[in-house]
Parts: sequence; C-alpha cells; structure tokens
Amino acid sequence: MVAIVRMALTGGWVIGPAAGSFLAANAGPRVMLFATALCTLAQIVPLLTSRGSAPRGTRVDIGAESLPVRAAKPRLRQMTPLLMFTALYMCVYAGESIKYAYLPIYMNEQLRLTPALGGAIIGVQPLVELALMPLAVFVARRTGMMRLMILAAGFGVAANICFATTGTALGLFAGQILMGGVWGVFAALGIVVAQRLLPTAVATASAIFMSSAAVSSAMGGLAGGLGVATIGLPLVFLVPALFAVIAAVGLARMSSFTAHGP
Repeated sequence: MVAIVRMALTGGWVIGPAAGSFLAANAGPRVMLFATALCTLAQIVPLLTSRGSAPRGTRVDIGAESLPVRAAKPRLRQMTPLLMFTALYMCVYAGESIKYAYLPIYMNEQLRLTPALGGAIIGVQPLVELALMPLAVFVARRTGMMRLMILAAGFGVAANICFATTGTALGLFAGQILMGGVWGVFAALGIVVAQRLLPTAVATASAIFMSSAAVSSAMGGLAGGLGVATIGLPLVFLVPALFAVIAAVGLARMSSFTAHGP
C-alpha cells in the first residue's frame, strides 16, 4: 500500500515538471500557475467520494506478526533505534530542499539552460524513482532493507557531487538519475523500516517518520541558505553531499547493530 501511494505521488512529479515547463513556455507563467491551482483543487475530489473507514479492532500486518492498532505507549529506550533512523533519514531528505531551491536558479542564471531542458532535468528523477520502487522492494527481500538504504545514501553523495562539480546538463542529468535511485529506495522502504524498528507501536513510528520531513526541509533550507552565502553556487551542493555521507555512515552503524532487524 505504501509503495502504491508513493508511486502515485512520484508519478505526479514526472508529469508536473514537464507539463509546467510546456505551459510556461507556450502559454505563460499565469496559465501554468492557474493549472497548478486546478490540480491542487482536484485533490479534494477523492476525499469527497471516499466514505470508507477501518473497522474497530483492525490489526496491522508488520511482516512476521500482526499487532493491534492500539498498543502500549512505547518507552524512550524502545524508540531510540527509530529516532536514530529518522535523524539519518532527515540528513538525506534535507538535500531535497536544497536541491529544489537552488538547482533551478543554477540552471537558469549560470548555465542558461532552456526551460524545456531544465524541466526535463527536474523530471527525470521521479521517472527513475517510479521505475525503481518495485525493484527496491524485490531487492530488499534478498539483501535486507538497511543495506539497500546504505547504497541509496551513497547514491545521494554521488548525485550532489555531480551537481557541484560537473557544470553541464549531462552532469545534472546524471545527478538526477542518481537521486532517483536514492528516493526509489527511501520512498518505498523508509516507512516500513521505521515501523519495524518500533513494532509495538507502528502508528507512532509512522507519525514520527512522516513528520520528520517538515523538520528536515527547514534544516535543509537553513543549511542551503548559509551554504550559498558562504561558498555560493554550485558548491552549495557539497552540503547535502556531506549530509548523505553522514546518513550512509550512520545507516552502516545501525545495520551492524541490528543484524536481526530490517
């Protein structure tokens, strides 16, 4: 279920940049923004037509066992692995707010790329994500989720180095393809790992993991702003590369301590 929802969201990221670039180039930014408003409004439609609700006493499948939705309040010591994993996930996610804030500026003002080419560069990442999500689930069953996430964090390091050093459209495409590998893994498997790190309170695990995105975006925005002011574009992308290194090292340490976990 999580993978299907994430694939739907990613599909929007594939269509959005391409359609937005086309509308902006051919009809102007006002038409493009009006179309965005209509798409946002259209999200209400399924909420109005959906009346289903989970029956009382529903049990949640977490793999080897099923647990009731209502569980005892977990202690802080039990939550420590989840909190560590969430902090490392935030390091990876912080790079997204830096990238989406400054990569378009870099492409427009320094590389002078056309809107169509810039939209294609932005749109290739979710396209790769969409293709890799089902594959990530299949590979994780054979290699383990945590090991696959270590590799994905390594992709994040390589991607941001491409943004910082290549200075060409081809290099940006390579970086975005690598970022597709990052989120093809984390988007499909992140919440599953979080739930398995706190199996006695999967709702709490889900809430902590999902709410971390907002904090991570703020962290990335602050780090990106300070980075641009200090080292400028495109070297600011070395900041998320460092975050990804921290995440990879931390996940490797967690993997060594949770050999029987995710």
